[in-house]
Amino acid sequence: MPQERINCPSGVGPSDIAAVIRQGVSERDRLLLQYAIDKILNSALWVWKDSEVTVLGDAKDWVFYSGSTSNKFVVYHDGDDKQANKWQSKGWKLFLHERASDIWSWAKGVAEKYIIGMIDRIDKKAIEWFKLK
Repeated sequence: MPQERINCPSGVGPSDIAAVIRQGVSERDRLLLQYAIDKILNSALWVWKDSEVTVLGDAKDWVFYSGSTSNKFVVYHDGDDKQANKWQSKGWKLFLHERASDIWSWAKGVAEKYIIGMIDRIDKKAIEWFKLK
């Protein structure tokens, strides 16, 4: 299948993918390219500065790349004719960012449980205190 490589010096962005759509593609490929745009818009800009986004279309594959291409992302049609995506590889910065986010979510969850437990105990003590009066 033919492949077009598109250099995006300032980072892979929606305008780069939109330019391909404006050149004229099939409806199915247009939906796939728009899906890639949605994924880019839902992530931080720095993720796409050193990345490679591969869109596996029906008639052609497009590879949008920028910088060191340490973050590799693939968009494709799954077996049910729906758009799908996966990370082929993640650079160290994205990997560390995701791990830090996971740790923060865990710590926040633990803190919330602790605080809720403390409030629950305070409520029970307050109720017992009012019952004694």
